[in-house]
Amino acid sequence: MLLRAILSLIAGLLPLAAMAHDLESLRNQAEQNPAALARLRQAAVSQNADAAFYLGTLYSPLIIRQESTVVKGWPEALRWYRRAAWLGSARADFDMGLAYEKGLGVPENPQRAAAYFSRMAAVARIETALPPSASFAIGHHTGIHKD
Repeated sequence: MLLRAILSLIAGLLPLAAMAHDLESLRNQAEQNPAALARLRQAAVSQNADAAFYLGTLYSPLIIRQESTVVKGWPEALRWYRRAAWLGSARADFDMGLAYEKGLGVPENPQRAAAYFSRMAAVARIETALPPSASFAIGHHTGIHKD
């Protein structure tokens, strides 16, 4: 019975993993291909957290690859990271926390950074099905107010 439940859970997660991989591939194509960028943007606007996160990575001045379809800049990167975080992306919460911790495109704000990091831990705990005690090193989930 337990094995069946585990297999069912894994089967349910496989399409999500495939979709995330497809979006990462689309992100990579969007570096050079305006049509791919438009598809990625449409997915992000349609409330897809992973697509919004990948758009943030395209605009991030810290990630330099072969992007020719976008102009790098913090305002646009943070716009998409905020949207992805709002949609539940732990990776976007991490990047927003880092931005506030280091003052990357926003004024340094340790409290706001801690809130994003805390929410990242809470989302990651849910995504990995870890018990609440797993966040002891980071602290309690405090929530984040909209910027």
